Amino acid sequence: MKLVDHFERIKKMNGMIRSGQTGNPSEFAAILCISQSHLFRCLHELESYGMDIHYSRSLQTYFYGNDNELTISYSLKLIANSRAKEIIGGMKLLTEINHKGLEGIHKGL
Repeated sequence: MKLVDHFERIKKMNGMIRSGQTGNPSEFAAILCISQSHLFRCLHELESYGMDIHYSRSLQTYFYGNDNELTISYSLKLIANSRAKEIIGGMKLLTEINHKGLEGIHKGL
């Protein structure tokens, strides 16, 4: 569930930054229940997605300097064992394509 927790944290950060209600770095980290160093890594991750993040010392909040929109969506789906076998079979096909190339697979059919 760590991945889901990470996505939820990024979504929460995005909303707080967008509304300009993050507080200073230590307050922002405390709200997110993470260390300041982890906060800075998450902020850097948001920047790597193209978000222009700034901090206002006078307002004591982070804010976006551009109008880029970040949307995070995901879904969790339980897959039955019988279905999982089909997926594993697909992985074998991908492995063969990587080793033989498409022409090698086509000739084998």
